[in-house]
Amino acid sequence: MSKEIESQMYEFIKNRHDKGETTASRHIHIRFDIEIAKIEKILNKLVQKEMISELYDKEYQEDRFSPISVKE
Repeated sequence: MSKEIESQMYEFIKNRHDKGETTASRHIHIRFDIEIAKIEKILNKLVQKEMISELYDKEYQEDRFSPISVKE
């Protein structure tokens, strides 16, 4: 995966967080037109790097992501 795409995905998650929203892989798929499997690999990498956190949304029955620390 390209560092550029990883960075763009993080910024997208951060921007949605700034609007009070969490991000699901489907949101990223719609925005970047990347396969869900590739998105999930990148999201897992960002979670491992402790850049984003993952939580399960029972209402939508999907994992959601938010930035752990927002650099201003």
